[in-house]
Amino acid sequence: MNAKFSRRSVLKQFTGVVAGAALLTTGEGLLVPLTAQAADDSWHKSRSANGWEVLRGRSSGTAPYDIPGTDLHVTLREGDVGTVLSYAAQRFHYDVAELVAGRGQIIGYSDALHVKADFESNHLSGTALALYPESCPLGVKGNLFPYQVTAIRDILAELQGVIKWGGDMEPAKESTFFVDVPPGSAKLAQVAETLRQWRITPGKGAGTQNVQDPERITAAKKLASRQAA
Repeated sequence: MNAKFSRRSVLKQFTGVVAGAALLTTGEGLLVPLTAQAADDSWHKSRSANGWEVLRGRSSGTAPYDIPGTDLHVTLREGDVGTVLSYAAQRFHYDVAELVAGRGQIIGYSDALHVKADFESNHLSGTALALYPESCPLGVKGNLFPYQVTAIRDILAELQGVIKWGGDMEPAKESTFFVDVPPGSAKLAQVAETLRQWRITPGKGAGTQNVQDPERITAAKKLASRQAA
């Protein structure tokens, strides 16, 4: 099932406080979570939090990736990382919430050194993807409907745990997905190759899954337990 609005988008029509988080009005008139404000810092390490080398500029190891089913593209680390994260975005579009130009930001690689949680540094290595971070900001949980969370967990399981969801982090960021295996991971290479084969195989890939299948739900729950350990 595809949704145009997240749970947060619906709730914002009725209240200025989302999911019980305290919000602070900035000088620019923006509401931001106090938890995110307090964690602001800069990242100066040579590797991002997930162990991948920080890239210096878009021309160094990145490439634009289309998000199939949309007219959007995102800049990601070139190779297996880009293949897997762009597929995650495609599945998000089909099964979680529609991705539409102009609705919000879609961020892959970023050279912004200021991060408010360590895992946000993964954008510096091109190994993270944020889908509408304005709607699901850092430190705010409960932005998504239960069926959307079920779909996200199905995506993670289908990708065999090489990707982790920011909704499981502390502080949480439910808009973010990032590579959760080290450089040179054989599993990442295997998953990426499977996705490339699915592109040329009818009946395979994004849009063909039944996220309510009991076996898929069981697999997704097992992965969630492992990733939380």
